[in-house]
Amino acid sequence: MRRIAIANQKGGCGKTTTAVCLALCLKDMGNRVLVTDMDPQGSTTQSLYPNREAIQHTVYELLMDSDTVPVSSVLTNIDEGLDLLPADVILSTVEQLLSGRSERESRLRKVLSRVDEDYDYVIIDSPPNVGILTFNALMAADEIIIPVDPSLFSLQGVGRVTDALDLLENINGHTTTYKVLATMYDSRTRISRELLAALKSSYEQSCFKTIIRNNVTLKESTGFGVPITQYRGSRGLSDYKSLANEVAGNDATQKFIETEAMENFLAPRRIGGGILFSYMDSEADSIVVQGDFNSWNGGRDALLDVDGRGLWQRVGSLRPGTYRYRFVVDERTVVDPNNNFTEYVEEKGLVSVVEV
Repeated sequence: MRRIAIANQKGGCGKTTTAVCLALCLKDMGNRVLVTDMDPQGSTTQSLYPNREAIQHTVYELLMDSDTVPVSSVLTNIDEGLDLLPADVILSTVEQLLSGRSERESRLRKVLSRVDEDYDYVIIDSPPNVGILTFNALMAADEIIIPVDPSLFSLQGVGRVTDALDLLENINGHTTTYKVLATMYDSRTRISRELLAALKSSYEQSCFKTIIRNNVTLKESTGFGVPITQYRGSRGLSDYKSLANEVAGNDATQKFIETEAMENFLAPRRIGGGILFSYMDSEADSIVVQGDFNSWNGGRDALLDVDGRGLWQRVGSLRPGTYRYRFVVDERTVVDPNNNFTEYVEEKGLVSVVEV
């Protein structure tokens, strides 16, 4: 059984939509799927089982007594091949009630170990914070999907989740893998394109190829409690089918891949009263920008590794005009690979050109 947690400390980034739609798509591929709702808001429960008031038992009971309460007493069948461990607001009391108890972070893992043979996948939705419920979700999972919507806070949330994973590995020896999923993507907006490029640059080896595009039918189907696979055909359904294929180890089936986002992000661009210079190199020790604006001496214009993963950037305060420049990567002089405008300068050779 593969256990996959959906986590990001920021709310509104598509965790519930991803948990529900991925589970439905995996189920439609012939898998046996268990969805576990670890969010006291119960949005995943509401999406899969709109008559939430009829639910008598929740995952709360399993966490409070993980040894004796039968998992079967809490399981709610949604469809053939799809079950749910539901949640409601009482789950919010777990953190206080489990304070000081032993193995409080591993209770969900213990519960799920009792149904290992019954399912192919467990999808765990977590709350928008890094508390005891999220730690239970991370401890129970072997894989983490981190949804990231086009916002700086959501991007920062990736770091919070990976920090939590490092903490669990250091304290409990629990290791997991994670992949980042771009959600709510709208190619018409600059922030979507730039955030996607930032994800690709910072987490190049840990990003899904599939991109979840902004799509109203996703919100409608989860809000109405109608499975996206039964609601109506949409690009949102197509995107999540592609994600399910990737999760299952197949090639992404999505035809829409934003190939220009990285180039747009790294190309020099106007910011405030100057130009933002960017360069990608995870192996470099230092990068400076030399240009006719600093007499071709970049000693004071060093780029900073802004994410610790090789994304180097610096804002140069430049007045309106046309400028020629190049990068010095360690001791190697190169033109800007993300700027198509170049010019030959005597004694300098080929250099890049930017206009403010």
